[in-house]
Amino acid sequence: MTLDSFTFPDWIEEFQIDDGVFGLAYEATLPPRRAWMKKTIAQVYAVNSPDSPQKTWVVNTWKGGFETEVSMSPLDCVVMLIDQEALSAIRILAALTPALAAGVKNILVVFTGEGELSQSVLTGFELAGQEAVVCLENEKLEELLSYINDSKVDSAILDLRSHPTDIPYAENMKYWRSPVVSNIAVCLDEDGPDMDILKFAHPDAIIKEVAIEDLSEFSGNVVVVSAELVGEALVDFKLVLSHGQEGCWMWSDLTGLFFKKESVALAVC
Repeated sequence: MTLDSFTFPDWIEEFQIDDGVFGLAYEATLPPRRAWMKKTIAQVYAVNSPDSPQKTWVVNTWKGGFETEVSMSPLDCVVMLIDQEALSAIRILAALTPALAAGVKNILVVFTGEGELSQSVLTGFELAGQEAVVCLENEKLEELLSYINDSKVDSAILDLRSHPTDIPYAENMKYWRSPVVSNIAVCLDEDGPDMDILKFAHPDAIIKEVAIEDLSEFSGNVVVVSAELVGEALVDFKLVLSHGQEGCWMWSDLTGLFFKKESVALAVC
């Protein structure tokens, strides 16, 4: 099955979240918060080369008298898994946007478990143009994943569930599990950051104010510092957000390349 011919099964439409739910969530989300979501989408989209060709073919000639030919194109489909405790719309958008930027045509968000999606997460999907969002029980999720596996298409799973169940291994299916973000250190000064926005962006994390001289003792992987401290903080932390970026996010291990399928050929010159 090719990229152009693959579609998710027809029965998925029965579980689609109604458009009216998205509209109500959007209206209930304050404009400044929507603005931070838009900023995250725009920045992550830009970093992941949205203007790159849909498909590329690169030939390199090497000294040993051979060449490599690399063909690269978007995956056929991506499934994002979230649950009731996936509360950070900003982090969810930071995972979704590289797939959009890579040109993946078939993207499905699946909400599993009990409860409902938060209004901010629904608003994020609305802003990103992600209309395919469904609610599935585990049995139907297994049926969906079996369908994708049996279709033999190149695919990926983005697992942002707080309590993930096992996903059976499939040769044609990549898997990315969202790292846990339990605490974030913040160095305050007269110019910020905006703590209300930071708490909105990470409602499930502990936000801890830390003095500059105590940063080295912080056990987490994420810090928010003033612009002049960014270079120094990069040595010790996986993600550094400067003041003015406190409401945004980026996954360092999830780029547009993850959402590409690649074929390599060795040839004689």
